[in-house]
Amino acid sequence: MGRKKNEDCRKHVTEGVENGHNYWICNYCNEKYSGGASRIEAHLGLNGKGGGIKPCSKYHEGVYNNMASTSSNPPLQVVEGVPQVIGTHIRSLLNHQNNAEIMNLSEGMNSSGCNISVYESEINQLKQLVIDLERDENDIAKQLQSLESRGKKRKPEVDEWLEELLNLKESANEMNSSDDIHEINHFIDNMKRHKKKKPFTLSTEFVGGRLDEKIHKVLKQLDDDKVFVIGIYGMGGVGKTLHATLVENEVKRKATFKHVFWVTVSHNYSILKLQHNIAKRIGLKLDEDDEKVRADNLSLALEKKGKSILILDDVWKYIDLKEVGIHPKVNGIKVILTTRLKHVCHQMDCQPCAILQIDPLDGHNEDWELFMLKLGHDGTPKIFPNEIEKIARCIVERFKGLPLAINVMARTMKGVDDFHQWKHALNKLRKLEMGQEVEEEIFKVLKRSFDNLMEKNLQNCFLYCALLSTGTLIEKDELIMKLVDNGQINGSMCLEEIFVEGNTILNKLESHSLISLYGDSVATHQMVRNMACYILKQSKRDAIVKFKDCVTEIPLSHEWAANLELVHMWGCDIGPIPEGMSPNCPNLSTLIINRVSISHVPESFFKYMNSLSILDISYNKRLESLPNSVSELRSLITLVLKSCYSLKHVPPLGELQALSRLVISKTSIEEAPQGLEKLINLKWLDLSSNECLKDTRSFLSNLTKIQYLNLQHTNALIKVEDIQRMNMLECLGGGFDCKDHNQYMQKNLDMSFGPKSYILTFASVWGEDGVSLIRFDSDDPETKTMQFGDCDHFSHILPNDLTCLYIDDNNWVCLCAALSYNTASSLRQIGTYDCNQMESLFCLSGFCSFCTMIHNLEVLDLQRLESLTIVCKEVFGVRQSLTQGGIFSCLKKFNIYHCHLIEKLFRPQLVQQLQNLETIDVQHCYSMKEIFVVSNSDDNDQSIISLPKLTRLTLYYLPELKIVCKGSISCGSSPKVDIHDCPNLERYPTIQRC
Repeated sequence: MGRKKNEDCRKHVTEGVENGHNYWICNYCNEKYSGGASRIEAHLGLNGKGGGIKPCSKYHEGVYNNMASTSSNPPLQVVEGVPQVIGTHIRSLLNHQNNAEIMNLSEGMNSSGCNISVYESEINQLKQLVIDLERDENDIAKQLQSLESRGKKRKPEVDEWLEELLNLKESANEMNSSDDIHEINHFIDNMKRHKKKKPFTLSTEFVGGRLDEKIHKVLKQLDDDKVFVIGIYGMGGVGKTLHATLVENEVKRKATFKHVFWVTVSHNYSILKLQHNIAKRIGLKLDEDDEKVRADNLSLALEKKGKSILILDDVWKYIDLKEVGIHPKVNGIKVILTTRLKHVCHQMDCQPCAILQIDPLDGHNEDWELFMLKLGHDGTPKIFPNEIEKIARCIVERFKGLPLAINVMARTMKGVDDFHQWKHALNKLRKLEMGQEVEEEIFKVLKRSFDNLMEKNLQNCFLYCALLSTGTLIEKDELIMKLVDNGQINGSMCLEEIFVEGNTILNKLESHSLISLYGDSVATHQMVRNMACYILKQSKRDAIVKFKDCVTEIPLSHEWAANLELVHMWGCDIGPIPEGMSPNCPNLSTLIINRVSISHVPESFFKYMNSLSILDISYNKRLESLPNSVSELRSLITLVLKSCYSLKHVPPLGELQALSRLVISKTSIEEAPQGLEKLINLKWLDLSSNECLKDTRSFLSNLTKIQYLNLQHTNALIKVEDIQRMNMLECLGGGFDCKDHNQYMQKNLDMSFGPKSYILTFASVWGEDGVSLIRFDSDDPETKTMQFGDCDHFSHILPNDLTCLYIDDNNWVCLCAALSYNTASSLRQIGTYDCNQMESLFCLSGFCSFCTMIHNLEVLDLQRLESLTIVCKEVFGVRQSLTQGGIFSCLKKFNIYHCHLIEKLFRPQLVQQLQNLETIDVQHCYSMKEIFVVSNSDDNDQSIISLPKLTRLTLYYLPELKIVCKGSISCGSSPKVDIHDCPNLERYPTIQRC
């Protein structure tokens, strides 16, 4: 073993603890030092560093050498060329006299059993890291000296980084007595992490915690020989050019490239103009008329310039760099482009790792910090009285971290110290009025993205999406359907075509940095939404868009202009709508009043809204009824009432012949609105999650044009005869009586006829709420789902195209008992929950079509099966050929929770199939003893099982678990193994690489 840490120091000091902190007292002069040992070592001169620490006047080298000569080590010698931080440790290796250790070294091992070549390699790496970090420290010190001489102030993050570096140095000093290679490796990792966090922007004039991270990423790509073009993209005014400028400054400062050439491209780009602009930047005169000759001359000139970077700022469309004269093989030239258009980065052949998105400032008061710095002088933030600061913070919050808007507003308000002026500015912002100068400066920049949408229809789609966006995410499906309702997408198409076109539109808008997509949701930046209102106002169109604290009461009747086209209020506590209020809005087509806490809508409210086509009064949990006047809105195409939990009354809708989409979900209605059987043009009917709804049979059979029908999570059961005439039905969700199950399967569901997406339940099953029926992706395993509740044991027919099967709370003993005559070859996911009688899942009998035809199962999820003893029941005398085409040959994910009787999970026959298994999760199975059984004998089998794709193995709360696998597990990579609360586990699994 090596010496204990700080052993040399401990011979000369007295240690103690005070208020939870260590302290050290010198035995010679009684000086006291707190913190780590490095300060007392400096005091005694043991680490070779002064660091401003007063040396001990009574301690001298002879005392130490006298002590050292009595030990097994001679006095330490100075090893030339090695930093003091690690020199002591290397010297101890070179000069060690202990015979046992000499034998170890002669065997090629150090005292901790580590190969000496590996050990020396780590020491050399540590030495280089110390040198690199000290170089970074000196570099930052020089930059700070230059900045502060110009009146700039350093960021607090810089001091934090330097302080952490000092702590690392102290730890490095303590490493000189460690022989633990793992400890050294861990320390090296910490140093590498700290080096990566080195701040590039040192002055307070630059704000943003992720700014340095982004710059570091660009610099890393510049060092990659495989990367030619780096793309920086983001919405207008977000700081793309700033990032490119900071990268340019860092490259010039470090002189890693000979030249950096900056060219602004912009909208009016042409190859001729770009060639001349680049030539001008590099000092080349281009007189040739022929484009190719110019390109060749430019390429030759760039080659002579050597290793260079070309920054193309503000790119709006694809540039053929070779036609311009820029070739990737020319002396390692790199191209950095900034653009608002993500697709341009892809068209310019940027690798995914070399595409960098710049987002608005987020969190940690970054937007406020920038605002105050811009209001202040020379890097010193402005300081406000409390009453003004409160208002100023409200103003800044409205810009949602967009640097352009924050900078412009700060410049406008600079020098303003009057409370009333700040309050006036906030009031204007709440009314979406920013002042002509501010509006033009901000919206002119943002509008360029809108103008770049070449198709008029795409522009209209953007405007509508922006006006419908809220302060939070909006469901993608709902947004697409509102585009249909508004006429922006052709509603005569089938649903699959509608959603293909709708998603294509949204993807284009995202690529233009006008919206953001987050899975199944859409968001629009508040300043982009304000820009849409600005565009509408410029074109003499009118809309009311109010959010949260923008309004505290519903606008008065005279504020609803006659030319008003759209009203969208979200999250405003507007209170009651006055009785008798009748806004005169003959052109109003869209009225959305969501989350406004209304409990009542007067009969008169809709009196003069004859053109209203979209009415959405969702998320008003106190609303109990709709006025009867809704029945007179004959232009109404869409009526949406979601999550109005108190709603019990919806007036008759039979006169609304134009109605094509009706959504009433999560309400307290007990019966469907009267007159639905008359709505012959209805294509979309969603009555899901109305737990009190009982009967729908009186109207369903008349709705022959229905494309989307969702009755999930209601007590209304669908009858086969109710939907037999729905020949256009594409999406179906709801419950059937068990006795109707086979009849419907035989008549409606097969590979060529019937819904393209369905979630069908039999008996009482309440699955996950809010699961979308809009699933047309063939890669989605839940596109076609069936759920069985407490059904009888008789054989059930499954559709041939079924992809997902859930069994919940029934009394089946085995899946095959009810499904044995099905050939479910498309089945990809099975989930079985709370089935107390289920003893096994599969029988593996050659006579069972269900078992023999499952070849594509990818996910198996088993939870709370109290009687389960085995996954696959082995039939005596039957040996299914499972190695290549068995049930589990495609299995990727296996979960089993709270199954307390099963002892051995994967028997030998099944283990052979798990070639595609990626994750296995076993939790709370109290009798589980063995996971992978490699042999039926009890011998200590040393065989190897192959799981080439395994990435994660999770074992939690298995009190009887003894063995994961008797042999070894061979994997293609190192899987994450997570084992907790398995007290009887004899040994951890042995993992080896394939």
